[in-house]
Amino acid sequence: MVEVFVTVDTEAWPFARGWPDVALTKRVNLEREIATYLYGKTGAGEFGVRYLLKRLTHYDLKATFFVETLSTDVLGEDVLRALVGTIEAAGQECQLQIHTEWLGELHQGLLPSRFQQFLRCYTYDEQSAIIAYGLAKLRNAGAGNIVALRAGNFGADVNSLRAASANGLRFDSSHNVAYLGKGCGLADLGPAIGPVDEGGVTEIPVSFFVDYRGKFRNTQVCACSAAEMNEALMWAWNEQWPTFCIVLHTFELLRGYARGHPPPQPHPLHIARFESLCRFLAANRDKFHTTHFRDYLRSPARNGAHRAMRSTALQTLHRYGEQALGRSLWAARPDAGAIEGSDRRR
Repeated sequence: MVEVFVTVDTEAWPFARGWPDVALTKRVNLEREIATYLYGKTGAGEFGVRYLLKRLTHYDLKATFFVETLSTDVLGEDVLRALVGTIEAAGQECQLQIHTEWLGELHQGLLPSRFQQFLRCYTYDEQSAIIAYGLAKLRNAGAGNIVALRAGNFGADVNSLRAASANGLRFDSSHNVAYLGKGCGLADLGPAIGPVDEGGVTEIPVSFFVDYRGKFRNTQVCACSAAEMNEALMWAWNEQWPTFCIVLHTFELLRGYARGHPPPQPHPLHIARFESLCRFLAANRDKFHTTHFRDYLRSPARNGAHRAMRSTALQTLHRYGEQALGRSLWAARPDAGAIEGSDRRR
């Protein structure tokens, strides 16, 4: 049985040119950003937190929502409280995510006020204070049994793990092989496949496979096709992986979300991939068990080295083809150029 962590990075971002390098000019409740990034509101309905919770409940699957909390002072305490209440009322768990981009907006004496994109860019003492502040926000919002951390942009290092442990956390899930040497500073752990004890916590790495061109692909809904995801899960079961960690975001089922005007639209390809993932996990409960971090009991290491899957040429080409088709259909929209955009978070 493979223990599967379906993890959802839960965060909102300002529609502000140059942010976070340029500070926000108004400290207001960013209603459009909350509606878009957290709740996925479109003219065709919602495809964010509430949509994800509804589909997970339909398939009786567990998921972890890594909730970003440094943004609370700008977005509002009531926003975080409502978000946590919605997630936990649906039987899912909230764990802690830290995006240090928000530090430039905070004026707390115990926290560094300078903006840096990665948690690992701060000293151990600074990281410990940042994590403590984020934890307090999440607890005050009503989250229970917080045991895990994910650094925004996967930007953790060993000091981050040590700081998480010092704050009473038992798990981290910031290791992402696709970001090693970029945001992620956990290169010493190598291309980790199963749980690793490091810095006083158990690291649950984001799972990955190698595509036909030899590139690492993390198992993220927007990064791999449904066929690749299913094949990677079956590979993990056949290879007796102890865990399999999947990533998506609350805004990942949208297109054209980065600028906020005109309103974003549902992303049919990503919605189909998420639905396929849920169906697959529900249909293979004899092989895969979705779990929460708060319930996970690490089993003794299994015999033999775990190997990463290598995707076939056909699977890689299929992903290229479906993504190219999606881009061409989007480009044909008359308003596509006005709403297409990108931002820096992961």
